[in-house]
Formats: sequence, C-alpha cells, structure tokens
Amino acid sequence: MRVKTFFVMAVALLWPVLVFSETPEIRVTSFVSGNDLFHVCADGRDAVRQICDAYVEGVTDTIVGVNALEANGLAIPSACLPKGIAPEQVRAVVVQYLIANPAIRHLAAAGHALSTLQAAFPCK
Repeated sequence: MRVKTFFVMAVALLWPVLVFSETPEIRVTSFVSGNDLFHVCADGRDAVRQICDAYVEGVTDTIVGVNALEANGLAIPSACLPKGIAPEQVRAVVVQYLIANPAIRHLAAAGHALSTLQAAFPCK
C-alpha cells in the first residue's frame, strides 16, 4: 500500500502536462522512466503489477484534475521542484500535509499533493 501511495503521489505531482503535448522533442526529467513503467506493468506478479496500476491511476487523476481546472477557467497550477530532489523527500512533504489535515483527506489526492508541493516548492 505504501508503494502504491508513493507512486500515485509521484505521478500526480511530477508528471508534467508537457508530456502530453504534441511536441515530441521536449525532454522531461522524472523519477520513473518508460522502461521502469514497462517492467512493472509487464511483470506477472500481482504485487509488482499493482505499482503499474497505481502509476497509471495517478496519471489519470492528474489528467482529470487538469481538465477540471481548464473547464472552470482556472489556471493550471505548478510547483518547481529543485533539481536532484529525491522521491522520498517529495513523499515526506505530502505525507506531512496529509497528517496535518485529516478532515479533508476525503478530497481528491491529486489536489492535496499538488497544493502541498506548490506551497513547499513555489515557482519563482
């Protein structure tokens, strides 16, 4: 469950909208490569394949969230993560927020993660 939560949060926060653009020459830095995703998705073990499911669910949640913002005329927020930040640090920031805000944890995970990272790592 902790692995699934990590990957969902990582995707929701770190998968830039640019990945979905029509400009293939844009290079995106991420924690997980396509090869990494392929290996967990192609693995025959249920526990490993759950990582794939969590990752894809996180990307889907992000797309749904971005589409909802656009549909309501709102700006698409971003966070500017420092170069070299570790996935564990990103997770720790989000988990700290979730611990501090139990009353609203029933709301969309992508929103929690994004607003947390915006506050912790604002773009300048």
